[in-house]
Amino acid sequence: MRSLFWFELKKMLGRRLAVAVNVGVVALIVGVMALNVVQCKTTNAQGEIVSGVEAIAQMRAEAEEHQGAITAERAASDIAAYQETLFERIDRDAVGGMTGAAVYDLMFQNFSDEEVYELYNPYWSTLLKPWKVAGEEPAQTAARVTPEMAAEWYGAVAGLTQDALDDGQGGMWEYSEAERGYWTAKQASVPEPIEYGYSGGWDNIVNCFAFLVFAILAVCVTLAPVFSFEYQSGADAVVLSTRHGRTRLVAAKVLAALAYATAYFAICAAIVVGVSLAFYGADGFGLSIQSMALSSPYPLTAGQAALVSIGLMYAACLGFACLTLALSSRARSTLPVFVTDVVLVLFTGLIPSAGVGILERALALFPLNFSNFTMLFSALESYPVGLVVFDLIGMILVVYAVLAIVATPVAAASFRRHQVS
Repeated sequence: MRSLFWFELKKMLGRRLAVAVNVGVVALIVGVMALNVVQCKTTNAQGEIVSGVEAIAQMRAEAEEHQGAITAERAASDIAAYQETLFERIDRDAVGGMTGAAVYDLMFQNFSDEEVYELYNPYWSTLLKPWKVAGEEPAQTAARVTPEMAAEWYGAVAGLTQDALDDGQGGMWEYSEAERGYWTAKQASVPEPIEYGYSGGWDNIVNCFAFLVFAILAVCVTLAPVFSFEYQSGADAVVLSTRHGRTRLVAAKVLAALAYATAYFAICAAIVVGVSLAFYGADGFGLSIQSMALSSPYPLTAGQAALVSIGLMYAACLGFACLTLALSSRARSTLPVFVTDVVLVLFTGLIPSAGVGILERALALFPLNFSNFTMLFSALESYPVGLVVFDLIGMILVVYAVLAIVATPVAAASFRRHQVS
C-alpha cells in the first residue's frame, strides 16, 4: 500500500501542468504577500503618507497608545475627555447641522495637524461606534452622546446586534425568533471588558486569507486527471485488470490526493501566516475580536479569528479536492472537471445576490464570498434548519464535511465499477 501511495503521489505531481500551476501559485502568493507589506500605507501625525514597515510601525503606535481593557468606567471617562477636548474649540450644537466635509475642514481650522491626527485615532471611532450614523464625522457623533449614554456603553454595544437584527440586512432577510435568540445569546457571551490594542499580524491574516483560493484552484487542477486521465489514455484497461486495481490502487489514489491537498494548502497558508506575523507582529493574539470590529457578536480573540479563517478555507480545500476526485472518476476528459471547479471556486464570487437573502446565503458558502471579515464575523449570516440555527462558520463546516464524505466514496465506487471499453 505504501509503495502504491508514493507511486500515485509521484504520478500526480509529475505532470507538467501540475508542476507549473503549483509552483506558479506559490510564487503568486509570495508576491502578493510581499506587496501587501510594501504597499501598506497610512498617514503620520505630520500629515505625511508613510508606507511599508514604517506604516506598520505607525499603526502599531496608534493602537498601543490606547491599549488595555475597556471597562464601562473607562469608556465613559474617555468619551467625556474626548468631548471636552473637541468642544472646547468648536461649537457642539453647530456641528450637528453641518455636513461631514464641513466638520472635517472645521477640525483643521481649530486644531493643529498633530491634534487632528490624535482626534481621528481609531480608538475614538471604536468608542463612538454604538451611536455612529453613516456619513458622520466623529465630532458629530460625539456631540449627540450624553454622559448617561456613555455610562451604558456595553448596553449600547449589545444594541448593535439588535439593530442589525431589526435591519434584516437592509430588508433582505427576516430573522426568525430562533435566529434572533441565537445571535443575542452569542453576543451576550462576549467576554467583558473588551481588550483593545494592536493585533496587526492576526488582522492581516484575516484580511489576506482570501488569497488561499488560488491554492484551492491549484489543488483542483492537480487532482482533475487522477481518474479521468486513466480513461483518456486508455490505461484504465490495464489498471483495472491488475490484482489491486479496484481496491488498494483506488485507496492509494484517494489517500495520495488528500495528503497532497493538505500539504500544499499548509505550504500556502504558512506563507500568508508567516509573512503577516513576521512583518506585522505576532502580538495581540488574545485581544478581543471586537477591537477589530465592535459590532461582531463572536466571543473570539483576534488570533482565534485568524485561525478560524484559515481552518474554514482548509475545509473548503478538502471539500473541493474530494469533489474534483468524484468528477474525475465520472468524466473521460479533464476539461469538464476544470470548468466545473473554476465556476464553483471563482465565478461564484462574481454573482450578485441582488438583495435576495436565500441567494446570498447560498453564495456565502463559496470561498471567495466567505473570505472577508465582515461576511464571516459581522454580517449575521444564519441558516435556520428546523429548530437548529447554524451561523456561517458552522454551515461552511457542515457543507464541506458532507461534500467530502459523499464525494470520496462516489469517486472510489465510480472508478471501481468503470467498465473498460
